[in-house]
Formats: sequence, C-alpha cells, structure tokens
Amino acid sequence: MTPTRSLVESALLAGLAVILFLAAQFLPFVGAAFSLLAPAPLVILGLRHDARKASLGLAIATMLVAVFLGPLSSLFFFLGFGVLGVGLGFLAKRLSTGVEVMMYGILVSLTSKLLLMVIAARVTGINPFQLDSVEVQAMVDRIFSFYESAGMSRDSLTSVREQFAQAIAVLPVIFPTILTMAAALDCYLSYTVSGFVLKRVGGMHLPPLPPFSRWRFPKSVFGALLASILLSLLGSSSGGLNIALRIGTNVRMLVNFLFLFQGLSLLWYFLEKGAGAFRGLGRFFRTLVIIVVVLVPILSTAVVMAGIADMWLDLRTRFRRNGTQ
Repeated sequence: MTPTRSLVESALLAGLAVILFLAAQFLPFVGAAFSLLAPAPLVILGLRHDARKASLGLAIATMLVAVFLGPLSSLFFFLGFGVLGVGLGFLAKRLSTGVEVMMYGILVSLTSKLLLMVIAARVTGINPFQLDSVEVQAMVDRIFSFYESAGMSRDSLTSVREQFAQAIAVLPVIFPTILTMAAALDCYLSYTVSGFVLKRVGGMHLPPLPPFSRWRFPKSVFGALLASILLSLLGSSSGGLNIALRIGTNVRMLVNFLFLFQGLSLLWYFLEKGAGAFRGLGRFFRTLVIIVVVLVPILSTAVVMAGIADMWLDLRTRFRRNGTQ
C-alpha cells in the first residue's frame, strides 16, 4: 500500500468511526447498535496501519468529534472508543491468540476508563468514586414517592427502603469491581462485533476466541480467593472500612464473577453436548436458559458452585472420558 493510499484510508476509517459515534449520540433507540459498531473502523485502523498513521487517524477523528460535539465529547470518544479500538487492532496484529488480545485489551479498556474518570473529575469537580449524599437522598425520595403513590404498603416500603439504603452504601466500595466488569464487557463487545464486521468485509480477521463452552479459568483463581479472604479478615480486625477490606471485598467479587462464568460455560457445554432431552439444544434456547439462571438467585448460586467444582476437578474432561458424549 502506497503512503498516500494508506493515509487516505486512515482518514476514511477515522471519519467512519466519527459518523457511527455521532449516530449513536443523536439517533434514538438504534443508538446503542451504532455505539457497538463505532470501534470497528478503529480496530481496522490499528490492524492495517502502523502506529504513526493509526495515531494520526485517531487524532483526526477526535478533532472532528470536538468540532461537532465539543471537547468533553471528544475526550469521551478518545478514551471511551478510540484507545480501545486502535489498541485492539495493534494487539491483534502482534499476539497470536484471542485470549491474549482480550486480556491485554481489558487492561487497555480499564486504564482508559480510569483516566477518563480522573479527567472528568478534574473538569467537573464531581468525584465518581464518591456519591453525593444530598443527590442520593433526593433520588431515593423521588423513587419512594412513586412507590407510595402506586399503592405499596407501608411495611413493604420500609423493607425496600432498607434494602435500597444498604445497596447504595456498598456501591462506592464495590465501584472498582463495577468498573472492571464494565471494561471487560466493553472489550468483549468491541472485539466480537469488530470480528463479525471484519469477516463480512473480508481480507482481515481477528484471532478467534474459544467457544463459550470451552471457557476455563486457571486454578490460581483460588489463590486470589484466599488472598481476598485474608485481606477482608485483616481489614475487619482493624475496624472501619479500610483499604485492606475494600481490596478484599472487590477481589472476592471479581473471583465470584469468574466462578459464575466458569459455571455458565459448564452449563452451556452440557446444554450443547450433554445427554438426554437437553442434548443439542438450540442456541436461542441455551441463551434463554442462561438468562433465567443469571436472574434467579438460587440458580445462579448453584451455577457458581458448579463453576468452583469444574475449575478444581475439570468436570468436562471427566465427562468426555466417561464416553457419555
């Protein structure tokens, strides 16, 4: 590819990313779909071009967003879409497996989101890691005024208010976990949607991720679980909500999410390849089962326990060895 053609293509990809981003901001209902597609041109940009041209293309795209929507929106575009999109393209060009690209991509996504929040806090004066008690109380009062007008009994209102207060109190503590999960979800969606687009375009591809039925996490996760328990105990013995307790709480929550995904992967495997009435269940019905399991607490707890057992005992390998498949 000649330098001129490479430069023109970089500019076109940057312009397409801007168009998709603008569509996501201005079009109701379908905006979410465009926001999922917005990183795809940037992934192609990082995949097809060297660092200088890709960086130039991203800079042009960021300036165009600033022209149309202002500097804060351009900052959101750059750190929320641009860095991750171009970064995934660079990583896919240099790493051999989709898992490696995803792991480093999650770090890129998390770092860019943290940086975005720090800058936003500096500009607006609002700390995203702390909740404004006055604003929170006003929001709670509005919600419960609606419930009261809808005819909810006083006892039910009192019970729900207590649960709501507990959830709000713990929210700042688990914010790092929420941010990490958001970064992982953002990276996964950007990667899968971009991979789908690249397949349709042809000529390029991203390293494939393993099928969901083969997702497994290493046994070292148990070490993280033990560390989180020790940190929580250390923090509790010191009194108050100190840094050790905060770290322990967040690490334990992340570990529980890994156990949940391991269990869901195991469930997907048995729904796809298991014996009996559930063998070969269609993708739609498997997805429906997964959604129900996640939404029903007792079922999701059972799946977490299954994930722990599978991580330790490798139940899928044992299942195959028994010749059931």
